[in-house]
Amino acid sequence: MKLAAELEAFSGDASAQGAPAVVFHVRNGDQEDLGATGVKDLESDTKALPTHKTWIIGAGTPMVAVSVMKLVEAGAINLDDPVSIHLPEFTAIFPLWGRVTIRDLLGSTSGLPDYFPPLIESRNLDELQTRLLTFEERLRIAAGLELPPGPVTYLAWSATDWEVLGWLLERKYNSGLAEILTKDVFVPAGMNDTHMAAAGPPPEPMLHGYVLENGNRRDFTRVDAVAGSADSGIISTVEDINKFLAALTTGRLIREDTWKGMVEAVPFSLGGIRPSDGVCPGQRHIIVSGGGGPYSVQSISSLDGQQQVTVATVLPPGELNVTETPSLVREMEDAVLRTAKRMC
Repeated sequence: MKLAAELEAFSGDASAQGAPAVVFHVRNGDQEDLGATGVKDLESDTKALPTHKTWIIGAGTPMVAVSVMKLVEAGAINLDDPVSIHLPEFTAIFPLWGRVTIRDLLGSTSGLPDYFPPLIESRNLDELQTRLLTFEERLRIAAGLELPPGPVTYLAWSATDWEVLGWLLERKYNSGLAEILTKDVFVPAGMNDTHMAAAGPPPEPMLHGYVLENGNRRDFTRVDAVAGSADSGIISTVEDINKFLAALTTGRLIREDTWKGMVEAVPFSLGGIRPSDGVCPGQRHIIVSGGGGPYSVQSISSLDGQQQVTVATVLPPGELNVTETPSLVREMEDAVLRTAKRMC
């Protein structure tokens, strides 16, 4: 059985719609299929390869969660600790949010305003590409939005949750987030092509993304505004994402009971993952998604780490927009799901 037939069809359709590149990695036990369509960048027309790196905006949050859970395992923090115990700056910025716990942040029930939309709306493209932000600056952008103080009882994804967790990690480890994730996640999972972005152009080979500015195409591969971000700052490859999820689901990064507690947490799972019983009958999978600007990525992995699908798409150039999901992203998600179901 050809593993990636659905993805190859999607890749061709995406190219016809103007997507610069689609890359994917599918694995079913010892079988695997890597593929790529399109080009690395529109300037040189160099052919895209499945080993080329991409922004995985949002899909890196489970990697951050691993480092948080390792602190829990070590007894340095408890999930139900108020954030302010470990990060007093949090309450200084959000004085009415003192009930928010680490569990709330990991489970997307803090209710914190999302800093990302106002960041995009308030900065021009030059500022987004060249101005580095601190965790505190990201939180203060969010604090400028008026919302009733949380936590909340419903799922409310907010990039701000992860910036708080990134800041907390740096405080507890007394180290930079890049170093923390390298030690806790990238090295033990064998993710040799994954790193936290720093200021400046990302190191090649990188899939280049583009936006439109006044109708003109602009390379938007460099985005210093999210360099170092715990929500959006990780650059990886489709194969490395699958390596991470296989290591996570099989107890190679955190203890098996810790992982079970994350995926079975109620009312919502912890760590930016979505458990699903709707892929294969009698078998649970997890889904991880990310995207922003010209990049989108999605992964589905079985809990035994044996069946995996990860796709990254560089979207057709368009005006920078964080409020609408492009139809091509929904097509990608459907192709990923159909590919995973073929391996049942």
